[in-house]
Formats: sequence, structure tokens, C-alpha cells
Amino acid sequence: MSVSEATLKALKQLGLTEYETNAYLTLVAGGQMAASDVSAKSKVPFSRIYDVLGRLEEKQFIQVRKGRPTSYVAKAPTEVMRLIRLDWEERLKESSRVVVEELQPLFEQETKVTTRDVFVIHGRASILAKAMEMLDSAKEEVLLSLPSFDLSAEDVDTIVEGVLSVKARVVRILTSSITDSLKDVIPKQFEVRTRERVFGAGLVCDNRDTMIMLAGDEESDEFLGIYSSHAIFAAMSSSYFESLWKDSKQI
Repeated sequence: MSVSEATLKALKQLGLTEYETNAYLTLVAGGQMAASDVSAKSKVPFSRIYDVLGRLEEKQFIQVRKGRPTSYVAKAPTEVMRLIRLDWEERLKESSRVVVEELQPLFEQETKVTTRDVFVIHGRASILAKAMEMLDSAKEEVLLSLPSFDLSAEDVDTIVEGVLSVKARVVRILTSSITDSLKDVIPKQFEVRTRERVFGAGLVCDNRDTMIMLAGDEESDEFLGIYSSHAIFAAMSSSYFESLWKDSKQI
């Protein structure tokens, strides 16, 4: 039986050896046959044919029909593929369960910060987009520090507008100055404090996501954001925020 190289390769990927492939193709083309006939037409040595046919039965490619002599018949390719798929899905399901149950707790206990937990964001637009994403998803707590809480300040206005519409249960804002116009529109449940100087901008949401925003010097237009989803970064940033908060004045 002549078949394409693609089919031969596919059968190999499904786990058949060369002898097993030859025997199965012979049965597909020739129908029900005795072992001796399969051996003669497939060129599989007779000394190996029973072993080869036995493995084909185990792999669900053929059926064995008892009698004198015992005969062999190929299962339909559609049935074979369905049985193999079901078998693989079941094995994959079980393997996944075993791996997840044992390794996921170990992974979640890992406290070392890796490259997946921290990355640098370049550019003003990208930084602001990430900050807005953090604010939109915040549910419990938002900690924000800004040099100036002012809608007229470049870049800051976008973050301020995002903060004013945040739905988190607790929102605390630390800044060095705030305009009178903003004082009137800040939600009553927000806490705002001021201190003499606040360097840079920082944002911590739900004790999980942290963003530190940095700008270049007066001669540079470069903006960098350092974002982390690791609990250690959030804890460190929150602790620093708390130390500044204690030494600040309530408006």
C-alpha cells in the first residue's frame, strides 16, 4: 500500500514503529487477514509478526478475531484517532492534576523576585496607560504619592482624573501641594495629606501592584516606570509610604 510521507510521519508521531506502520497499512488495504498473510504482505518478519500485531492491538489500531486461524482486522482510521485522542486527553488531564497539585504550592511559596515580577516601562504614554490600568482594577486600597496634586500639571492630570474615579474601598493620597479647586471635588472617603516635599510619583494598588514613575532631568524627555506585581515590592513601597504618611499633615 502506497501512502504519502506526511501520513507515514503522522503515524510515527502517533507512536507506531516502522513494522507496526507496515502491518497496519496492510490490514487497512487488505481487510481481515491471518498473521502469516500480514507478515507476507507487509514484509514484517514472521518471527516478529505476533509481537507487532499484539502492540497494534494494545494501541487500539486493530482488532483480534479468535478462530482457526486467529485473524486480524484494522479499525477505521476515524475510530482510531478518536480513541487515541480520548486516551491522550485523559492522560493529560491526570498528569496535569498530579503536577499542579504538587508543584503549584511550591511555586506559590517562592518569594524570590524574578524577571517575571518586575519590568521597566519606557515612555510617558505607556507609563500612564499602566497606571490607569492599575487604578481601574483596584478594589481594596490605593496608595498614591505625587509631587503636586494639580489637574493643570503635565502628565499628572491623567492620573489625578483616574484617582478621582477609582472604586477602591480605601484611597490615600500624599502630595506636597493641592489646589483649592481639587479639594472641593475629592470624594469624602478619600484621605489626603501633604508634606513639604514629595519626590517622584508612586502608586500601590491592593498590596499587589506597584508602579514607581521617574522622569529625566530638565534637559531630558525620558520617562521610566518601574512596575512590579510581586508582594515584596508592594510591601516595601507601602512601608515607605506609611513612614511619609505619619509625618504629613491632613488637609
